[in-house]
Amino acid sequence: MAICYPDYGESENAFVSPAEAHFYSACRNQLSDDFHLFHSVAWISRPQNGETKDGETDFLICHPELGLLVVEIKGGGIRTDYKSGKWYSTDRARREHEITNPIRQALRGKYSVLNKLKEHRDWSRLGIGRIVAGHAAFFPDLDDAKPLQGPDAPPEIIGDRSDMSSIDRWINQVLAYWGDSDREECSGYDQLGARGLDLIGRIFARVVEAKPLLSFLIAEEEQQRIRLTNQQVRTLNTLSRQRRVAISGGAGTGKTVLALEKAQRLAAEGFRTLLTCYNRPLADSLRSAVGGCEGLEIMSFHQLCHHWILRANAESGRNLLKEADASYPARDLYQHYYPIGLAYAADILGDNFDAIVVDEGQDFGEEYWFSLEMLLSDNELSPFYIFFDENQKIYAKVSSFPISGEPMSLTENCRNTAVIHEAAYHYYAGAPVSEPPIAGEPIRVLDASNPEKQAKKICGLITRLIDKEGFSPNEIAVLLADRLHRDDYKRLLFRHPLPRGSSWAEFDDRLETSVTLETVARFKGLESPIVVLWGLDQIPKEKRQEILYIGLSRAKSLLYLCGMKETCGAVLSGNWR
Repeated sequence: MAICYPDYGESENAFVSPAEAHFYSACRNQLSDDFHLFHSVAWISRPQNGETKDGETDFLICHPELGLLVVEIKGGGIRTDYKSGKWYSTDRARREHEITNPIRQALRGKYSVLNKLKEHRDWSRLGIGRIVAGHAAFFPDLDDAKPLQGPDAPPEIIGDRSDMSSIDRWINQVLAYWGDSDREECSGYDQLGARGLDLIGRIFARVVEAKPLLSFLIAEEEQQRIRLTNQQVRTLNTLSRQRRVAISGGAGTGKTVLALEKAQRLAAEGFRTLLTCYNRPLADSLRSAVGGCEGLEIMSFHQLCHHWILRANAESGRNLLKEADASYPARDLYQHYYPIGLAYAADILGDNFDAIVVDEGQDFGEEYWFSLEMLLSDNELSPFYIFFDENQKIYAKVSSFPISGEPMSLTENCRNTAVIHEAAYHYYAGAPVSEPPIAGEPIRVLDASNPEKQAKKICGLITRLIDKEGFSPNEIAVLLADRLHRDDYKRLLFRHPLPRGSSWAEFDDRLETSVTLETVARFKGLESPIVVLWGLDQIPKEKRQEILYIGLSRAKSLLYLCGMKETCGAVLSGNWR
């Protein structure tokens, strides 16, 4: 049985075209596991001389010894007129439609696949020279497709229904045809081998797995989260065909996971890629999750500004922030001078990125986008993706993104339990988001009349979770909704010891033995299996919706509210606004 990407099993529901479904099924069941079958392959290549080589093909079939084959599938009745060069298909209602020449389509796909391989930095490292590379067209609904042969369509590269029952023989014959056709020009071919197949898989069909930002998660529920939802897989496939897209979604819809995966894919394809966000703890977490990824840089926006401005100052002998101040006096350092300084630095350094991915784009001010676009090697053709929260009405910084067209929407919550989703989405204003399939434990309340008693209850809960329930300290986060009195809350917690040598730590300094203590604002974009949300009684009224939406949705499995009883009740009912 062939190794398939994606592996749909016996289901044909994943296919829009029945013809493609029949071809896929025949290949999957008849080919040996030496064959790798890629369906609906799409790619974006780096611009060369102002031209792009983007494309897609129905099937890419690879073998470690025999080479690769690009196959275009056309269903229905087919007619061609070689005088005009036009091809036509006939649907069930006997209506005729002009179609793209499938032979030329497969030919372009073949050369684009080869160019994409050669473009990747690892291809030359493999030492693979010329390989057998063929193209073909297959017509599953025709009993005899031989009449379609022509100057660029020899019968050896055309398949029809009669070949379906022996598809392995047909594919071997097509590859043998291409392997023999150029023998006068080339005495032999190199083989792809296992390493070549691995690289093709990394470029065209990376295995997608959603790794959580924090480890040691609640095992039973995490098994349902660990793989990306079908919607997220479809989103990634769509992004492989588009260069500039804004992707919206509420909390828990997987924006950060998708942003990280897309950035890694771009880097793996040879693009020098920037992944940036507003929140520094989120940037640090993403960088830690990736480890090392050649061609990918991950920084918060202001880390990026600081780094580039220092480099440009050193290279030019100028002081870009002072120049920004002189040109635009009495502005804010972070909202104005840093973005302006980054634009100056980009002009000085000329050290551009091939692609940029932005997470939590709703936090970016209007001034940020121009400087980011200046970092792109090509303002029109370089991939640029912006992930943002659909809950736009809450955030003061929401700006006009430099991307035309309607945003793509993520509509499935794949982080929280259904109980947590319901509580958080009381404070959400945007497109509907489906609740997750995990029911989850009920939200529990730690009610007490004042902060001193509340701190004691929180420490008692953490002791029980670690000592009695077997949780690791780093699975627990206490988030402060009232950041104006952050130091007061911290002092109250520090009076009480934590069990088993564990300690409190802010997100930047956390260890395996640390319980995270952070404000809701700094934890934005992050998540934790267990969250205790504290300081609810003192949230300013104008900030309640924003803070509760973010704070509640950070919890994956267990959520505790700590405050006065009436406050916690109002929060859960959706009335604490």
